[in-house]
Amino acid sequence: MFLKEGIVLKSIGKRFRTILTLEGEISFKRSLLIPADPESKSLLEERYGLKTVAPLDMALGIDRLPFKLSVYMMLDIAKRAINAHSYAELQKAYSSDRDIKISDDMIRFVIDELGGIVFDYDIKMKDRALAQFAEAEKSNLTPAKYGQGILYIEMDGAMFNTRTTNGGSSWRENKLGVVFNSLDILYRITKSGKEASRILKREYISYVGDADTFKAFVYALAKRNGIDKCAKVVIISDGAKWIKGFKETYCQGMDVLHILDFSHLKENIYKFSKAHIRGTKQKDIWARTMIELIYDGQIEAALEMAEPYKDKKREGIPNIYYYIINNRNSIDYPAYRAANLFIGSGMIESGNRYVMQGRLKLPGMRWNVESAQRLMALKCKFESDLWDKVVTPLVFSHYGLKPEI
Repeated sequence: MFLKEGIVLKSIGKRFRTILTLEGEISFKRSLLIPADPESKSLLEERYGLKTVAPLDMALGIDRLPFKLSVYMMLDIAKRAINAHSYAELQKAYSSDRDIKISDDMIRFVIDELGGIVFDYDIKMKDRALAQFAEAEKSNLTPAKYGQGILYIEMDGAMFNTRTTNGGSSWRENKLGVVFNSLDILYRITKSGKEASRILKREYISYVGDADTFKAFVYALAKRNGIDKCAKVVIISDGAKWIKGFKETYCQGMDVLHILDFSHLKENIYKFSKAHIRGTKQKDIWARTMIELIYDGQIEAALEMAEPYKDKKREGIPNIYYYIINNRNSIDYPAYRAANLFIGSGMIESGNRYVMQGRLKLPGMRWNVESAQRLMALKCKFESDLWDKVVTPLVFSHYGLKPEI
C-alpha cells in the first residue's frame, strides 16, 4: 500500500506490543518499520498521520486503537464506569475480580474517548433532524399522521457540581429529556385491584448547556421515535418557560397537548401553603383543599381560594394564584384522566435520579463539564437499552472495525 504512494519503509527490528483485553494482557512481537528517507517520512505523516508502521498491528486492526486496549475492553470499561459509583471503585473491582490492573485515569480516558464518539453521533442526529425540520418549514409541509400511538415527551433539569478554570467549583444544570410511546406501555391489574403500568421502551437524551440547543436534541429524539407519525403528542413538564417553548417551536401543525406535572403542582401548593398560610393544621387543610379542587377541575373555585394571597411573594416559591392562571391550559386533569393520559412526569423524575444524579451527583464529586457530557451520552444510551444497537457499532465503526458476530 505504501509503496504505491511512493513511501519507502525499512525495518528497525521487532518490538513487543502489549494490549489489554477482557482476558488480561496479551504480549507479542511484531516488526516495526520507519520511513527510509526524508521524502517518505513527510508523505507518511502527511497522508496517514504516522511516524512508524507495524504491519501486524494493521492486520489485527489494533493500530487504530488508543490506550493499548481492545475495543471490547474499552466497551466493558465504559459500561461498568457509567454504572459504578466512581472510577476508583471500578479500578478496585477489575483488580479483585479479574486481576486486571488499570488506573482510574485510564478509565476516565476511555469514558472521554467513547463518550465523545457517542456525543458526536447525537450532534449529527440533531443537525440532521434540524435540517429536515427546516426543509419541511420551507416547503410548508405538515406532518403526515398515521395514528401510531401517543408520543410522550418529558423534560427536566438538575444541578451538579463542576470544576472552574481557577480551581474552584460551580453548579451547572444537566438537562434531561425522555420520549416514549403509548404503544409501548403495558397495563395490568394488581392483586389489590388497581391498574398499574410499565413502560417497556423509552429513550433518553442529556445535554449540559443552553435550553435552545437541548430542545433541538429533544426534537431529534422525538423524530427518531415518530413524532411526525403519531396520533398525538403529550408534553409533561414542571411548567418551566424554556420547556413550554418546545411546543411552539417544534410542534406546529400537530395535535399536541401540554400537561403540567401534577406532582410539581402539589409540591408548589404545599410550599406556598407552608410559607403563607397561618396555623399548622390550616396549612395542610388549605393545601389539600386546593389540590382537590384543581384535580377535580374546579379551577374558578381554586382561583377564588388563592386570590386573597395573590400579593404574597417569596423567592423560589411561585404565587399559586398566578401559577394557576399561567398554567390554566395545562391543568384540565379530569379531561386528561378521561382520555387515559399520564398526568405526572414520573419517567423524567426517576430518570433524573438514576440516570444523572446517581452518577454525577454523589458525595465529593466535582466534574469537568465536557467529561460529564460524554459520560451522560453513554449513560443515556445504556438506560435506553441502545448499548448493543448504537454504542457498540459506533465504536467499532469509528476505528474501522466490525464487531464479532
